Amino acid sequence: MPSSRALHLLDAALAVWVAAWIALGVAIGVNVGYLTALSDTVAQDGRAVETIGRSLHSLGSLPLIGGEISRDAEQVRQAGASTASSGRRSVSSIHALSVLLTIAVALLPSVPVFGFYLPARLERRREAAALLRALRDHGPDPGVEEFLARRAIQTLGYHRLRRLSPAPWAEVEAGHRAALAAAELRRLGLDPGLLSETRRSLR
Repeated sequence: MPSSRALHLLDAALAVWVAAWIALGVAIGVNVGYLTALSDTVAQDGRAVETIGRSLHSLGSLPLIGGEISRDAEQVRQAGASTASSGRRSVSSIHALSVLLTIAVALLPSVPVFGFYLPARLERRREAAALLRALRDHGPDPGVEEFLARRAIQTLGYHRLRRLSPAPWAEVEAGHRAALAAAELRRLGLDPGLLSETRRSLR
């Protein structure tokens, strides 16, 4: 993972990324939910048509045309009932769709953050906390600077190592480890001054 400073910038960028997608998902879900008003209107219109069909059915007793009116009235009633039923079903479908869209838009783009970056980030914090406890709780250790310097060679990019020394591995063997150890502490977000405290306590 990158240095502590770059990680803080990345944390902020990813927090904005996640918040933006959650806000967009909620906005989409709310706007899709507004479509239920249309479904309610369809259901109401269907009930009105069904009522008209029932009213027309009462004219079936008229001579000559009563039978035809009765058949047409039944068709009108059935069409109204079907429309009202479809309107009611679409309300529940729209509610389900709005929830699914909210979840999909809000969470799917954030899966890489929660699935990959966040565990690695928490591991980095645990690593830094463990090292800090070791430096503070166990007192001065002559080998801590060498350990940190060798750790820096393993974890820092080669271009960063070259900025510290043209031959960092040789520096470690020669006993010049302070710059590398400080770089490793900075990578973990810790104060390089902890090494100075350790060295002073050894005197």
